[in-house]
Amino acid sequence: MYEFHPVNPHDHFVRRTFDVVDHAKVLLVSLLPAALLTEIDLQSLRPTKETFLSADEGENRLDLLYTARLRGGDEVLIYLLFEHKSSIDRQIALQLLRYVLRILDWRNRNRQPLSVVIPLVLYHGDDAWDEPTSLRDKVQASPQLRCFVPDQGVIVVDFGRLAPGFLGAYPELEARIRTLQIARRSELAYESVTGIFRLLSSWEEIHAQMDALNDIIIYLYTVFDARNLPWFEQAIRAGLQTDSEKPMPTCLEAMIEKGIEKGIERGVERGLMVGRIQTLQQFLRQSVTAEQELLGQSIEQLRALCLQLQEQLGQQQS
Repeated sequence: MYEFHPVNPHDHFVRRTFDVVDHAKVLLVSLLPAALLTEIDLQSLRPTKETFLSADEGENRLDLLYTARLRGGDEVLIYLLFEHKSSIDRQIALQLLRYVLRILDWRNRNRQPLSVVIPLVLYHGDDAWDEPTSLRDKVQASPQLRCFVPDQGVIVVDFGRLAPGFLGAYPELEARIRTLQIARRSELAYESVTGIFRLLSSWEEIHAQMDALNDIIIYLYTVFDARNLPWFEQAIRAGLQTDSEKPMPTCLEAMIEKGIEKGIERGVERGLMVGRIQTLQQFLRQSVTAEQELLGQSIEQLRALCLQLQEQLGQQQS
């Protein structure tokens, strides 16, 4: 399995997954303690674009910050820190406290009121998490002295230990999280791939299905060099067609055949958009824009064009 660089497939895949507010809501509803859920209005959840990791801290981490309202009206911050290390970070308690202080300092400098910050560590390592997240548990001192140690509550989500089916009502998000689980294995198994795409075969929202299909394929291709696995495409097709009386949609066939290689060759997100746009244009029987012309556009322009084509596809299929 490949080692990863600061700009790597883990970061891209996790951001594509949890930048979606509905995905973050589902994760929080499933994993936050009930006592917190009674206090937080998750319908008010909104992302920010700030990062609180410095360049030297970001190699094995990705952070996402959300704001939400407490049911009494005050604001609360929910900080998702994604850890994709092969070993557990024994300095996490001190580091998280530092990140939370940065968030509060940022709010203070921007003349915003200080608020509660709830950190969640989304852990993606090989071993089961066993590290204390309380700084007080790391300091050897009497209870009378430890009360002077600054502390920070933390919720750890160990992706590798989440049971299959825990998000049964949300097959797309379950497929994405199961993909994260298998990405830490030394080898990719046929049954794991078919199981993931079998979840997507039952998902009726075509746009979300297409996004998940492409994201998962490119992620697995990059992590496992799956282009050299002769059974990989067969496993995708088997998963998408299992327990379904209708054939796999033509647009998804085309995505598999034409979208993957462009995504790998041209850089994940830009290549994904170019391949998807050209495929959708072909499927809609439109003239296909030249690759060089598409590559000259900004990623925002590509996203807007892709969304427009997807809407046309949805209208055609309805």
